[in-house]
Amino acid sequence: MNNKNKRKAIHIKTFIIPFIIIAIIFLIVGKILIDSIKNHYYNQLEEQSINFARSYSHSLAKGTEAYEIVDKLLEDKLSVASKIVAFYDYHHSNEQLKKLADTLEVDEIYSYNPQGEIVFSNTDKYLGWKAYEGHPVYDFIFSNKKSLVEDIRQDTESGVYYKYGYFKAPDGCIIQIGVLADKIQNFLGGFEIQQLLDEMEDDEIIGQISFIDNYFNILASTDNGLVGRKITNQDVRSAIDEDREHSFLNYFYGKKVYEVFIPVYFQNSKIGTLAIRQSLEKTEAIVRQVSTIGFVTLSTIFASLLYAMASTYNKNKKLIKLAYYDSLTGLPNKEYLIEFLTEKIEKNNGDKKALLLINCSNFRTVNLTFGFQYGDTILQELAEKLKELANIYIILFRFTSDKFVLYVDNYDEKNDLIRLANKINEIFNNPFKSTDVNQFIGAQVGIVEIDNNYNSIDQLLKDASVALTYIKDNSSANYAFFNEEIENIVKREEMIEKEIRTALSEKNTKKLYLEYQPQVDLKTNQIVGFEALARMKTKNLGLISPVEFIDIVERKQLMIPFGNWVLKTACNFIGVLNNKGYDVIKVAVNISGIQLMRDDFIDTVMDIIKETGIKESNLKLEITESIILEGFTIVNSRLKQLRDLGIEIALDDFGTGYSSLSRIRGLNIDCVKIDKYFISKIPVKDHSELITKEIISMCHKIGLTVIAEGVEVKEQRRYLVENHCDIMQGYLFSKPLSKEKTLQILKNNYKDRKNNNYL
Repeated sequence: MNNKNKRKAIHIKTFIIPFIIIAIIFLIVGKILIDSIKNHYYNQLEEQSINFARSYSHSLAKGTEAYEIVDKLLEDKLSVASKIVAFYDYHHSNEQLKKLADTLEVDEIYSYNPQGEIVFSNTDKYLGWKAYEGHPVYDFIFSNKKSLVEDIRQDTESGVYYKYGYFKAPDGCIIQIGVLADKIQNFLGGFEIQQLLDEMEDDEIIGQISFIDNYFNILASTDNGLVGRKITNQDVRSAIDEDREHSFLNYFYGKKVYEVFIPVYFQNSKIGTLAIRQSLEKTEAIVRQVSTIGFVTLSTIFASLLYAMASTYNKNKKLIKLAYYDSLTGLPNKEYLIEFLTEKIEKNNGDKKALLLINCSNFRTVNLTFGFQYGDTILQELAEKLKELANIYIILFRFTSDKFVLYVDNYDEKNDLIRLANKINEIFNNPFKSTDVNQFIGAQVGIVEIDNNYNSIDQLLKDASVALTYIKDNSSANYAFFNEEIENIVKREEMIEKEIRTALSEKNTKKLYLEYQPQVDLKTNQIVGFEALARMKTKNLGLISPVEFIDIVERKQLMIPFGNWVLKTACNFIGVLNNKGYDVIKVAVNISGIQLMRDDFIDTVMDIIKETGIKESNLKLEITESIILEGFTIVNSRLKQLRDLGIEIALDDFGTGYSSLSRIRGLNIDCVKIDKYFISKIPVKDHSELITKEIISMCHKIGLTVIAEGVEVKEQRRYLVENHCDIMQGYLFSKPLSKEKTLQILKNNYKDRKNNNYL
């Protein structure tokens, strides 16, 4: 039973696997999202940093260029100034040099004699000082150069920094002009790299900026602590050596930074590299914030999917229970059984398998007698008792409202199934005690051993049902195996069903046809009507009993087309009778409860009457007592409608059912037909013991015509005449006749009546 429960359960792995897949997808998408966000901001930072670096590297290059130009101009100024002083009247004095210093805007002017001794000065200092060997002045005097502009240097005497220019005059004197280095630095400072970097630092977007020469020395930096250091990081050195823009993530004092390196060129020569280092704290804070939002969004979606999956899981469990389990007993239902059997047949493992169809034979009567709620209680108790038979090899199903199925697997022999059927009988033989009333339920068990010939579940279930039908026909045992004998019966039924369907579709009157049994007035011996009786005869099967083929018609849901065919054929015959001048003759047609309960039945009858062109008064419809039990109110209402249209109604087989005279009094009928059972007693019993007389009398009292059917001997006719029965029908007068013989007997009857030839 545990295996059975697993078959129609929602396996958790069905949802775990998708959940794991979704979770993996969620993690992958989350990582991709976070990486995408991070890359987006890093790329943005990289692009921004590179753009700024490019801009600032251009500024550095221009600053360097400007520095070089200004420095050249200063050198030119010193060179020109020294020449002017040298050629100024060739007569120098201290006063003259002072005037020239003011005019030329220089700080110091010295005039040397050819021996390198200062003879004049605008500052009146160092007069008589003589240049010594190794001194820059000495080196110039004794060089071949006519003029020279030095780089800024420290004065050997005062220690103050100056930028000096020298010129040799034609008269042999040497002129030295000096400008204080502070003035030069103040002038050129705006073009120096360090100042440019300091100005760049004012931009809030940029972090730390450094300028690195071609030998990896940091010449300038917004972080003064870095100036003078040498780059040792091999990745950075490689980036600088490659002479291209380069950017990457790095760590600076344990903190993650983003660095950009841009080469700086002046006059097509690389003069150094601009390095911009930016902290990633703000960027990573933004990345964390955006990633958190994205993660929360994904988590919400994931949670929604998880909730949807959980809801689907619970919903599917409920749907599985609704679809595959009976709500009353909790047992697997018919749908489950069909799928289960399909799998078992497809996976034939060679084990013996069988199906036991259990029918509660009188359960319908229990429902009608005690009510459906009572019946449900009985079914629940029955299900619990049958569950005791179930095990790993025996599985219980509820097949239909009053039928259960036991599937048996891996049994040894046929006797095992018989013993199981006997156990089922023991359960049913004990009264059910779910209510105050001890109730007994009858059981029938149809058994099918499943062999390799079965490849259709419908056929398997059909054979089990057929086995039940065989039990009904042979009540010596309450279980039956589907065997060759039953299979032959089934095959014959299938052939008959096929012939009936063919005959109805082709309107073949040779296979299906009507015979008509006369109904004779007992006073005049005149034929007053006929009962239409269906007959069947085929080439392969020969003549088939009405009992056999009518039962098949009922069980194969063919009653509607068959009943309509009978009605229309009989009405066509009424038309023939009318054309022959027999316009008062009635023809009776048996109507089933299935026909009468249909909403369109009256319309169908009237359509056939109109189509055949007969009068309503020529048609008589016969119903059985069982129809009344199926729904008295609806049936009686339909009968009233038919009578109001002029159609006569007869109650057939009266006396053998459950009808009482009190109920018949309120029933919309015109006549009753006394069942053959009562007529057959007339010759063998003392007339005082018969109740046929009383039936006739009571029916007459409530205004009903009485027809006696099955009249076969004269004694029966004589008794009926003596007790004033109205009409008789039976072999004493005539058996059922073909249409042609019916017309002939009717013609002869009219002649005999004229000649007073009575029975």
